[in-house]
Amino acid sequence: MITPLPNPPVPALPVPALRAENVEIRPPADPIDWLEATALLHDYVEWLRAAVGVEPLDAQPALRRELADLAGHYDGRRAVLFLATIDRLAVGTIAVRYPVDGPTASAAARAGTAAELKRMYLRPMARGLGLADRLVDRAVASAGSRGCTTIWLETLPGVMDPALAVYRRNGFVETADGSRSIGVDGIVTLERTVTPVDRTAG
Repeated sequence: MITPLPNPPVPALPVPALRAENVEIRPPADPIDWLEATALLHDYVEWLRAAVGVEPLDAQPALRRELADLAGHYDGRRAVLFLATIDRLAVGTIAVRYPVDGPTASAAARAGTAAELKRMYLRPMARGLGLADRLVDRAVASAGSRGCTTIWLETLPGVMDPALAVYRRNGFVETADGSRSIGVDGIVTLERTVTPVDRTAG
Protein backbone atom coordinates (compact mmCIF):
# COMPACT_ATOMS: atom_id res chain seq x y z
CA MET A 1 0.00 0.00 0.00
CA ILE A 2 1.37 3.37 -0.98
CA THR A 3 0.96 6.06 1.62
CA PRO A 4 0.40 9.44 -0.05
CA LEU A 5 2.76 12.13 0.98
CA PRO A 6 1.18 15.11 2.75
CA ASN A 7 0.78 18.20 0.66
CA PRO A 8 3.45 20.75 1.47
CA PRO A 9 2.16 24.00 2.90
CA VAL A 10 1.56 26.67 0.32
CA PRO A 11 3.35 29.87 1.28
CA ALA A 12 1.22 32.97 1.37
CA LEU A 13 2.01 35.32 -1.44
CA PRO A 14 2.97 38.79 -0.29
CA VAL A 15 0.49 41.51 -1.19
CA PRO A 16 2.34 44.51 -2.60
CA ALA A 17 1.61 47.75 -0.81
CA LEU A 18 -0.17 50.32 -2.92
CA ARG A 19 1.37 53.73 -3.38
CA ALA A 20 -0.42 56.89 -4.38
CA GLU A 21 1.45 56.95 -7.68
CA ASN A 22 0.08 56.58 -11.20
CA VAL A 23 -3.35 57.55 -9.89
CA GLU A 24 -6.16 58.35 -12.30
CA ILE A 25 -9.57 59.73 -11.37
CA ARG A 26 -11.84 59.81 -14.41
CA PRO A 27 -15.25 58.70 -15.65
CA PRO A 28 -15.44 55.07 -16.81
CA ALA A 29 -14.40 54.91 -20.45
CA ASP A 30 -15.41 51.43 -21.60
CA PRO A 31 -17.45 48.36 -20.58
CA ILE A 32 -14.61 46.99 -18.45
CA ASP A 33 -14.44 50.25 -16.50
CA TRP A 34 -18.21 50.10 -15.91
CA LEU A 35 -17.94 46.51 -14.67
CA GLU A 36 -15.19 47.54 -12.26
CA ALA A 37 -17.23 50.50 -11.05
CA THR A 38 -20.25 48.25 -10.55
CA ALA A 39 -18.15 45.80 -8.54
CA LEU A 40 -16.88 48.62 -6.35
CA LEU A 41 -20.40 49.85 -5.66
CA HIS A 42 -21.49 46.32 -4.75
CA ASP A 43 -18.57 46.29 -2.29
CA TYR A 44 -19.90 49.61 -1.00
CA VAL A 45 -23.36 48.10 -0.49
CA GLU A 46 -21.91 45.11 1.40
CA TRP A 47 -19.90 47.45 3.61
CA LEU A 48 -23.02 49.49 4.38
CA ARG A 49 -24.98 46.34 5.30
CA ALA A 50 -22.31 45.31 7.80
CA ALA A 51 -21.50 48.76 9.18
CA VAL A 52 -24.95 50.33 9.45
CA GLY A 53 -27.04 47.23 10.00
CA VAL A 54 -29.72 48.12 7.45
CA GLU A 55 -30.48 47.05 3.91
CA PRO A 56 -28.97 49.86 1.78
CA LEU A 57 -31.13 49.06 -1.23
CA ASP A 58 -34.24 49.68 0.88
CA ALA A 59 -32.86 52.76 2.64
CA GLN A 60 -31.69 54.21 -0.68
CA PRO A 61 -34.10 53.13 -3.43
CA ALA A 62 -32.13 55.18 -5.96
CA LEU A 63 -29.11 52.95 -5.36
CA ARG A 64 -30.99 49.88 -6.56
CA ARG A 65 -31.88 51.67 -9.79
CA GLU A 66 -28.32 52.87 -10.26
CA LEU A 67 -26.83 49.40 -9.93
CA ALA A 68 -29.26 48.07 -12.51
CA ASP A 69 -27.92 50.48 -15.16
CA LEU A 70 -24.86 52.32 -13.91
CA ALA A 71 -23.76 53.64 -17.30
CA GLY A 72 -27.25 54.86 -18.10
CA HIS A 73 -27.66 56.62 -14.77
CA TYR A 74 -24.24 58.28 -14.80
CA ASP A 75 -24.33 59.39 -18.41
CA GLY A 76 -22.54 62.70 -17.74
CA ARG A 77 -25.63 64.87 -18.27
CA ARG A 78 -27.51 64.76 -14.97
CA ALA A 79 -24.88 62.81 -13.03
CA VAL A 80 -21.29 61.64 -13.40
CA LEU A 81 -19.34 58.82 -11.77
CA PHE A 82 -15.58 58.94 -11.29
CA LEU A 83 -13.43 55.83 -11.04
CA ALA A 84 -10.14 55.97 -9.13
CA THR A 85 -7.36 53.66 -10.27
CA ILE A 86 -3.81 53.01 -9.14
CA ASP A 87 -1.66 51.46 -11.86
CA ARG A 88 -4.94 50.58 -13.64
CA LEU A 89 -6.32 48.79 -10.57
CA ALA A 90 -9.79 50.12 -9.75
CA VAL A 91 -9.85 51.11 -6.08
CA GLY A 92 -12.55 53.74 -5.56
CA THR A 93 -15.51 55.74 -6.75
CA ILE A 94 -17.24 59.06 -6.21
CA ALA A 95 -20.24 60.55 -7.97
CA VAL A 96 -21.82 63.95 -8.52
CA ARG A 97 -25.48 64.56 -9.24
CA TYR A 98 -26.14 67.89 -10.85
CA PRO A 99 -29.08 70.17 -9.94
CA VAL A 100 -32.48 68.52 -10.25
CA ASP A 101 -36.07 69.32 -9.48
CA GLY A 102 -38.21 67.38 -7.04
CA PRO A 103 -39.20 67.06 -3.39
CA THR A 104 -35.91 65.46 -2.30
CA ALA A 105 -33.75 68.30 -3.62
CA SER A 106 -32.50 70.98 -1.28
CA ALA A 107 -33.58 74.59 -1.76
CA ALA A 108 -30.31 75.39 -3.53
CA ALA A 109 -30.65 72.36 -5.80
CA ARG A 110 -34.15 73.37 -6.77
CA ALA A 111 -32.76 76.78 -7.66
CA GLY A 112 -30.29 75.04 -9.98
CA THR A 113 -27.12 75.97 -8.09
CA ALA A 114 -26.31 72.91 -5.93
CA ALA A 115 -24.83 69.55 -6.82
CA GLU A 116 -24.92 66.42 -4.68
CA LEU A 117 -21.80 64.43 -3.80
CA LYS A 118 -22.44 60.71 -3.35
CA ARG A 119 -21.10 57.16 -3.63
CA MET A 120 -17.63 57.86 -2.25
CA TYR A 121 -15.99 54.52 -1.58
CA LEU A 122 -12.42 53.26 -1.36
CA ARG A 123 -11.33 49.69 -1.04
CA PRO A 124 -9.57 49.09 2.30
CA MET A 125 -6.27 48.42 0.51
CA ALA A 126 -6.36 51.96 -0.93
CA ARG A 127 -7.20 53.86 2.25
CA GLY A 128 -4.68 56.06 4.03
CA LEU A 129 -3.08 57.23 0.78
CA GLY A 130 -4.86 60.56 0.48
CA LEU A 131 -7.13 59.32 -2.31
CA ALA A 132 -10.32 60.31 -0.50
CA ASP A 133 -9.23 63.96 -0.56
CA ARG A 134 -8.43 63.66 -4.25
CA LEU A 135 -11.82 62.12 -4.98
CA VAL A 136 -13.60 64.93 -3.13
CA ASP A 137 -11.51 67.53 -4.94
CA ARG A 138 -12.46 65.97 -8.28
CA ALA A 139 -16.15 66.00 -7.37
CA VAL A 140 -16.04 69.64 -6.24
CA ALA A 141 -14.26 70.65 -9.45
CA SER A 142 -16.89 68.81 -11.47
CA ALA A 143 -19.67 70.72 -9.71
CA GLY A 144 -17.91 74.00 -10.41
CA SER A 145 -17.51 73.10 -14.07
CA ARG A 146 -21.32 72.92 -14.29
CA GLY A 147 -21.72 76.37 -12.77
CA CYS A 148 -22.80 75.13 -9.34
CA THR A 149 -22.16 77.34 -6.31
CA THR A 150 -22.65 74.68 -3.61
CA ILE A 151 -22.26 70.94 -3.24
CA TRP A 152 -23.95 68.90 -0.53
CA LEU A 153 -23.92 65.35 0.78
CA GLU A 154 -25.46 63.09 3.39
CA THR A 155 -23.50 60.89 5.78
CA LEU A 156 -23.89 59.01 9.05
CA PRO A 157 -21.75 59.99 12.05
CA GLY A 158 -20.22 57.12 13.96
CA VAL A 159 -19.65 54.40 11.40
CA MET A 160 -18.71 56.98 8.76
CA ASP A 161 -16.52 59.18 10.96
CA PRO A 162 -13.43 58.68 8.74
CA ALA A 163 -15.41 59.95 5.73
CA LEU A 164 -16.87 62.75 7.84
CA ALA A 165 -13.32 63.86 8.71
CA VAL A 166 -12.44 63.93 5.01
CA TYR A 167 -15.46 66.09 4.21
CA ARG A 168 -14.80 68.52 7.05
CA ARG A 169 -11.16 69.08 6.17
CA ASN A 170 -12.30 69.76 2.61
CA GLY A 171 -14.57 72.59 3.70
CA PHE A 172 -17.91 70.86 4.29
CA VAL A 173 -20.01 72.02 7.24
CA GLU A 174 -23.24 70.67 8.66
CA THR A 175 -26.43 72.35 7.49
CA ALA A 176 -30.10 72.11 8.42
CA ASP A 177 -31.17 72.32 4.78
CA GLY A 178 -31.08 68.62 4.04
CA SER A 179 -32.90 66.42 1.57
CA ARG A 180 -33.20 63.34 3.75
CA SER A 181 -33.03 61.09 0.72
CA ILE A 182 -31.54 58.30 2.86
CA GLY A 183 -34.01 56.52 5.13
CA VAL A 184 -31.67 55.96 8.09
CA ASP A 185 -31.92 57.67 11.49
CA GLY A 186 -29.02 59.95 12.41
CA ILE A 187 -28.15 61.06 8.89
CA VAL A 188 -26.61 64.55 8.70
CA THR A 189 -26.29 66.85 5.71
CA LEU A 190 -23.12 68.79 4.94
CA GLU A 191 -22.37 71.33 2.25
CA ARG A 192 -19.68 73.68 1.04
CA THR A 193 -19.41 76.49 -1.43
CA VAL A 194 -18.02 75.92 -4.91
CA THR A 195 -16.35 78.37 -7.25
CA PRO A 196 -18.33 78.08 -10.47
CA VAL A 197 -16.54 78.08 -13.78
CA ASP A 198 -17.73 80.76 -16.18
CA ARG A 199 -18.32 78.71 -19.32
CA THR A 200 -19.10 81.82 -21.36
CA ALA A 201 -15.70 83.39 -20.72
CA GLY A 202 -13.17 83.36 -23.51
